[in-house]
Amino acid sequence: MKASRLLIASLLAASLAPATALAVGPGSGSDSKYNVRIGNCSASSVEVRYRLDSLMGEPVVGGSWRWNGDSNCDAPSSTVIWLKVQSGSSYGYVRLDPAVPDANQGFGYNVSGSPDWDEVVCGYSGTRANGCMDPGSAKQLWKSGRVTGFEIAW
Repeated sequence: MKASRLLIASLLAASLAPATALAVGPGSGSDSKYNVRIGNCSASSVEVRYRLDSLMGEPVVGGSWRWNGDSNCDAPSSTVIWLKVQSGSSYGYVRLDPAVPDANQGFGYNVSGSPDWDEVVCGYSGTRANGCMDPGSAKQLWKSGRVTGFEIAW
């Protein structure tokens, strides 16, 4: 009986290993900024939660944010969060486009997306991506990079 349980556990672990081996990316975490402007609103604090991963060789991007400030002020609905992903001197920005939460109300929602490799790590101008990395460079940064900060645009 003990041997059959060990065999089942070993088979289960072996079947899960390939799936977890494919899950590569900068990872998940959070970051905060203080005393920033979002459109016409003053935010005393902004916190971003993110998850940058991959599934079956494709990038997966998800995250949400919250802000504290004047509850009579509405942050622009066009607000975008740009996560800076960096490895050594190489860096680029990954776009988070979650719902814009109301001030002092907690995190907005987001559905994870899977952009193409040639659109996932870019530069930006306001809410628009520009100068995106080629797929090979984006994959390399995705594997070796980590999130080192974020910017807010609207």
